[in-house]
Amino acid sequence: MFGSSILSWELPWNRKTVSAMLLLVFLPNVLSIVNLTIPGGLKIHTFQAAIFLAASLLGPLGGLLSGVIGSLFSALTLSNPYLMIGNGILGFFAGWFLRRGIRPLFAVWIAFCLQLLWLIPADYYLAGLSQSFIQNLVLILFLSNTLWAVVAARLSEPLKRWIA
Repeated sequence: MFGSSILSWELPWNRKTVSAMLLLVFLPNVLSIVNLTIPGGLKIHTFQAAIFLAASLLGPLGGLLSGVIGSLFSALTLSNPYLMIGNGILGFFAGWFLRRGIRPLFAVWIAFCLQLLWLIPADYYLAGLSQSFIQNLVLILFLSNTLWAVVAARLSEPLKRWIA
C-alpha cells in the first residue's frame, strides 16, 4: 500500500498488525489517566510508551496516529486541543528518526526537541499556561520520554516478531 517509503511500516498487513495499530492508537488515551509519582512529587506520564511503540513498530505514520488520536481524551479533559498536535509531532518524528537508523533514545530526544518548538508557544500563547508550569512540564516530559523510550526500545523487537 505504501511501498517501501520511510513513512510506511515494514510489517505486513494482517490481523495482528491491524490489531497492534488500533491498540497503539487508542492506548495512550487510557494511559493518560495513569501517572507515576516519583520522589520530589513529580508525576511521570505513561502515555508516551504507546506512542513510542507505535513509532517503532509502525513508523512515522503509526507514531503520528498514536500521538494525535491517543491524545484525544487528554485534549478534551484539559481543554487543550493543541497537545494533540504536539504529541503527533513527537510520534511522527520519533518514528522518522528511528527509520533513519538513529538509536531509540536519541530519536526520542530529537523528536522531543522538535515537539518543544510547538509545545512551548502553544501552551503559553494558545492554552494560557504559565511559564513556571511549562518549565515543570518540560522536565516531566523529558523524564517520561526518556523512560518510555528505553522501555519501548526493549519491547519493540519482540513485538515485531510477534506481529509479523
